[in-house]
Amino acid sequence: MTSPRAVESAFPDLSIAPFAVPPRASPERVADQIVACFGAVAALDRPAASVFEVLTARAGLDPLDPLITAGTQIAAEIDRGVAGRACNAYHNSQHLCEVVLCSLFLGRQAGLSQTRLARVIVAALVHDFRHDGTTNAGQVFRLERLAVASARPYLVRAGVVPEEIERVAAIVLATEVSRGVLFARRCFRFFHQTGPRPEVPAEATGDLSPLRRLATDPETAFEAVLVAEADLLPSVALTDAHSLLCQQRLVRENGRVGAGPAEKLAFLDQQSEGFLVSGFFEPNFNRLRRSMVAALPMRPRE
Repeated sequence: MTSPRAVESAFPDLSIAPFAVPPRASPERVADQIVACFGAVAALDRPAASVFEVLTARAGLDPLDPLITAGTQIAAEIDRGVAGRACNAYHNSQHLCEVVLCSLFLGRQAGLSQTRLARVIVAALVHDFRHDGTTNAGQVFRLERLAVASARPYLVRAGVVPEEIERVAAIVLATEVSRGVLFARRCFRFFHQTGPRPEVPAEATGDLSPLRRLATDPETAFEAVLVAEADLLPSVALTDAHSLLCQQRLVRENGRVGAGPAEKLAFLDQQSEGFLVSGFFEPNFNRLRRSMVAALPMRPRE
C-alpha cells in the first residue's frame, strides 16, 4: 500500500504542472513537467487512488462531495484491477491517471469552478473504466457504454443526483473517437464560437441519450471537449518521446503491426482539429508532426 509519505515524495512540487498552471511557462516546459509527473505515477503501487487523493486535495475539492466520494471508491477499484484486464498495455490505470492529470491541468487553465472541476476529473477517471483491451470496431460507443454502466452503481451509492450522473455520462460518451468527439466539438463550436447548431445523432437514445445534453448545455459541451482532448494529449501534444511510447503501448494492446512514423502521422492528421480547449499545447503537436514527416522514408526520385 502506498503510504502518505510515498505519495508526498512522488509529487514533491505541487506548484508546477499538472497540479498548477505555471505562469509564463512555455508549452514545451509544461509538457515536460506533466510527463515527469506521469513517470512518478508509474512508480506508485496504488496509482489511481494516490493521484485522485493528491489532485482533489490540491484543487480544494470537498471530500464529502458525492462525486468525489464516488471517485475515491472507483479509484480504489481501479487499483484492484477493476479498470480492465491486467494485460491491457494501454487502457490501464496509468492511462486513466494520465487523462485525469491532463484534465486537471486543462480545467484549472480554463478557470473551471470546483463543481465543474470535480465533474471533469471524475469523468476522466471513469472514461475507460472496465476497458476490455479491445476496440469499438463494428460497435460504436460499446466501450463508452461499458464505462458508464460500470461507473453508475458507484455514483448512485455515493448519492450523486441523477442530473449530475447524466452530465458525467455525456462527457464519457463524448470520448468515443468516431462519433462522440465529433458531436461534442460541433456542440462546443455552436455555443462557444460561431458554428451552426449541431444535429443530435440518431443513435442518441436509450443509454446513449445523455449525449443529447451536449446540444443544450454549453457547460457540459465545454467539459466534454476538455476531457476528450485530455484523453488525446499524452498521445499527440506533450513530448515526442511520450507520444511514441503511447503509440507503442496501443499497438501492443491491439496486436497490430506498425508503430512507425507513417502510422503516427496518420493518427496525428486525424486529430488536427482537436485543440478547442487545449490550444496551449498545439505547438507541441506541430513539432511532433514535423518530426514524423522528417522521419518518413525517403521516396525514390522518379
